[in-house]
Parts: sequence; C-alpha cells; structure tokens
Amino acid sequence: MRHVSVLRGDFQRLTQLRASLLTAARTWFADNEFLEINVPHITGATGSCEWFPNAMPVKMYNPAGGEMNMFLRQTGQLYLEAFTHAHNRVYTIGPSFRQERKVTDRHLCEFTLIEFEGRDFELDGLMDLIESVLKAMYAAARSFAGNELLNRYTAMPFNRIEYGAAIELLQRNGHTIFYGDDLGSKEELAICEILDRRPTFVTMYPADPKPKEGGVIKFFSMKRQGEKTLCCDLLLPGVGESVGGAVREGQNDVCRRQFEQSYMFDHLVDAGVDPGQFDWYFEVLKRGHGQSSGCGIGFDRVIQSVLALEQTGMSIKAAVELPRAPDFLTP
Repeated sequence: MRHVSVLRGDFQRLTQLRASLLTAARTWFADNEFLEINVPHITGATGSCEWFPNAMPVKMYNPAGGEMNMFLRQTGQLYLEAFTHAHNRVYTIGPSFRQERKVTDRHLCEFTLIEFEGRDFELDGLMDLIESVLKAMYAAARSFAGNELLNRYTAMPFNRIEYGAAIELLQRNGHTIFYGDDLGSKEELAICEILDRRPTFVTMYPADPKPKEGGVIKFFSMKRQGEKTLCCDLLLPGVGESVGGAVREGQNDVCRRQFEQSYMFDHLVDAGVDPGQFDWYFEVLKRGHGQSSGCGIGFDRVIQSVLALEQTGMSIKAAVELPRAPDFLTP
C-alpha cells in the first residue's frame, strides 16, 4: 500500500525531487516575468481539452436547487488566455483531471499540469521557452540523479522536426505509419531514440478538424496555417509526449468556425451540453487584441523522464507518491 510506503519514507527522494523541480520552475517563471494565476478547478465544458469524453463531471446545484453538471478542469488554458490581455506572460500550476477510458502505465486520472501563456512570442519563441524551463528543472534534478544523459539534456539543444518529416523518419526506420496518423507511444519513443536520445519537438501537425479514427486531432483554438497547425509536442526520451503547445487563433470569427467544425462541438451536442458555454471565450477574443501562445507541461512525465534515466520502462505511476488511477483505489 502506498500510504505505508510514504509512512516508511520510501518515497522521500521522490518527494524531494518533485519539490525541487517545482521550485526551479517557479523561479524560472519569476526570472522570465511570468505572473502566477489561480484558475478555476471546477469549470464548465471550457475546462476540457480536445477530447470532451475525458471530462470528469461534478454534480452541483443551480440557484433554484436543481442539479447541474460541471467538470473538474483538464486545462486552465482559456482562462490564462484572458489574463494575457492584462498581464501578458502568465502561468498556473495545479491538478488536471481526465476520465481515462483505459488503465495503462502512461496515464493518471489526476496529474500536475504546468501551463503558461503569453502574447510576445509565437511558435519558435514558445519552443525556446519550453526548452528553457525544462532545462531549469533538469538542472535542479542533477543533485538527485547524477547522470550523463541528464547533463546532455541541459547542455545540448532539443531537437525540432516537423510532423511530416517525423513520419518519413519513422517509415525509413521500419515503422508502418502514414501521414495523418497520430503518433503513439511506440513512435514517440522511437523518434527520440533515432534522434540521439534527446528531447524532441514535433511541430506543424495536420489541421484536419475531423480526421479518420486514429488520426491527429488538435484543439480548435490552435492557429491553422493552410493544412497545418502552428503547434508543437515535446517528446521526452523513455517517456514520450510530455508537453503540448500552440499558437492560438486570435480571430473570434475564425476560432468560432473552427469550434463548430470540431469533434469538441459534436461531443458537446451528443452529451446534451450547450456549446454556448464557450461564448465567454469568444467574447474574450472579440474584445481582445490578437493571438497568444502557450503550452501545458505534464509535470509528472518530466519527473518520469528523470527516473527513466536510471530504470527503463518506468511507469508514470512511479513518478507520483499517491497516484490517482483506477488501479490505485486507495493510497
């Protein structure tokens, strides 16, 4: 039982590692002029990511005493976008909740998410900032996990490769995958392994709003450039995708059209949830001034990537003292 292991001090090193990396992240944000924001943990549908069926419902009551469904947040992104109009660079650190449909070694139903957003950088600048904050955390990890690969993570630039080139790279190395397919864990790990075992950004994913099953789905608020999306995923060796980021679509009419063409819209209608819950966000875009850019960093996967330097095949559940997942019904 995990609570007994915590009591015995078996996770002392892990707890100290997590605290050290969170401190390093907050220090980095302060040094880079980001303001910490507290966003709601109980939200409407706007707290969901691109896959609404993973939203975790919470029963609440309206002023008349009737039942109503709200949700535990998956992301604070849309709230952060609103704050950027007043403060430019903002961030939040807190729990993200997802109703995962499968019990795996890659997913938790509750995990720590670091999100930041700003208005003075676009895709290349966003990747520069993601790389910088990750390197700050990896530098803090060196006192807990002295490892040559960890030193390389902090000293060498992260790889950057467009999605189309990544598909070709995988095909040349024996993987059966085609343009338009989403990258699975196996492909993500292979890309890092092929590219010198370094953290790797994959950028410019396809912009198809409703791909075939197994295809790439990107959130409707991401800015499109022709048939591509101005976005990036950061893949970490031994772990896979750990950060997702994008330039946001700043035009209200364009973003609303992308919303109405998305699976998100269909999922809301199918679930009987009013798509008008997103109207406040479109009002922000209408009253605001241009686009922002931002990302979500799966903090537990960053921890997992440090642990994976010492032991291959490390589960995400080894990166959390008290993991929240169906196979851990009690601490």
